Amino acid sequence: MQYRFRLILSAILLLAVGACSTNSQQPSGDASKQSSGNTSGSVSQSAVVAAAKAITEARYAIKQDLGPKQHLDMSKAPDAIPKVEPRSRGGNKSQYEVWGKTYSVMASSVGYQERGLASWYGQKFHGHLTSNGETYDMYTMSAAHKSLPLPTYARITNLANNKMVIVRVNDRGPFHGDRVIDLSYAAASKLDYRKTGVAEVLVEAIDASRWSPALEQSIRKQRNSNQFSASQSGANVAISPAAKASAPAVKSAAKPAAVIVKPVVQVQASSPNEIRQQYKRASGYYVQVAAVSKIGGALLLRNTLVQELRRANVFVEQANDRPDLFRILIGPITDAGSATILMQQLAALGHGQGLMIKP
Repeated sequence: MQYRFRLILSAILLLAVGACSTNSQQPSGDASKQSSGNTSGSVSQSAVVAAAKAITEARYAIKQDLGPKQHLDMSKAPDAIPKVEPRSRGGNKSQYEVWGKTYSVMASSVGYQERGLASWYGQKFHGHLTSNGETYDMYTMSAAHKSLPLPTYARITNLANNKMVIVRVNDRGPFHGDRVIDLSYAAASKLDYRKTGVAEVLVEAIDASRWSPALEQSIRKQRNSNQFSASQSGANVAISPAAKASAPAVKSAAKPAAVIVKPVVQVQASSPNEIRQQYKRASGYYVQVAAVSKIGGALLLRNTLVQELRRANVFVEQANDRPDLFRILIGPITDAGSATILMQQLAALGHGQGLMIKP
């Protein structure tokens, strides 16, 4: 109790100092017009952030996170089973702020892929409420993500050993460093990075309406037989500089079985760096392979697919309503049957099942 009291007292003092150091008027929207000699605003912001962190830490009885006193074998722990769920009432504001930084929540998780560092959280948060109002259980397959809608089911692949789990994202975070996702103690143990603390992973959002145990089994079987790796995924988004330096070069997977899928119109191969606009898309069926926020990752995946599928009609499209969202599409395609066959090819190559877009 004394420790918590000191933390809360320190937080109150910091807020008081911050309040005294600020001007009573709202700051101008153009920071460049502020006097360079006036640093009170930055001091105040730092004080507020420090106070917020102190108050947050005061909620928890454990200062340093850790696993259970005796490690449990989680290798047989069941994965989360994807099912269609409504959005949680909590944790899904379009924008939210943590420690002075603003984050945006995605409108949809469909087609989302991201590669980067995963960490894990355990005993410190066990039994506390998650961002969507549920109780965190470190022995279940759950996760925290900064921008995916809550809840979202996601397949997580440890790129060092190709082990996979399915988790249910029901919390926000991680807000430290360059990590892209925080997994539960159980999920980190099953992926075999509990001892190292972090691992480079591929995060793939799952469309629960299209998922089935048979499809999941097929995807994992294909990936294991093809020695699936980060380079095959094509998801090169939000990876840390250190991870980029060690990431393998993109390689073409084995050429898939020949499948004739005729487009509605004759389509010339798009330029390797061409970005199309959504409103200019021709009518027809399309398969969306992924939707990413980094143009470099989108172009890399597009070029990989051109080589693997031997198709000319693979392109990157910028969304109408979100200039920071880039979709990797294949099409136009003549009919739904041909699109379904193409989706099976994509799954066999380790790119996920994709999403069919109907005319």
